[in-house]
Order: sequence, then structure tokens, then C-alpha cells
Amino acid sequence: MRSAQNEPKYHVVCRECPVERLFGTGDDATALERTHAEETGHRVVIGRVR
Repeated sequence: MRSAQNEPKYHVVCRECPVERLFGTGDDATALERTHAEETGHRVVIGRVR
């Protein structure tokens, strides 16, 4: 079994404003990406990190 420290994290960064967050699930990261992009028209990227 993997510990919580080894679980992947998802880093969400807006390329056009200071929005930046770290999530434990891809679903949460994708939700912020979609919501922020729809509300602002900004380009948002998600990167998987450990």
C-alpha cells in the first residue's frame, strides 16, 4: 500500500493570472481548470507531480 506522501498530486496553474493550486485528485484539478477557463477565458494547465 502506498502512503499519502507518495500519492500523485495535480498542479493547476493559470498562465494569465496568479491562480495556482495543488490537488490530490485529477477530478478536482480538472474541475478548477474548466471553471476558471470558462469564467475568465484564461489558459490553464495541469501538471502531475509527486
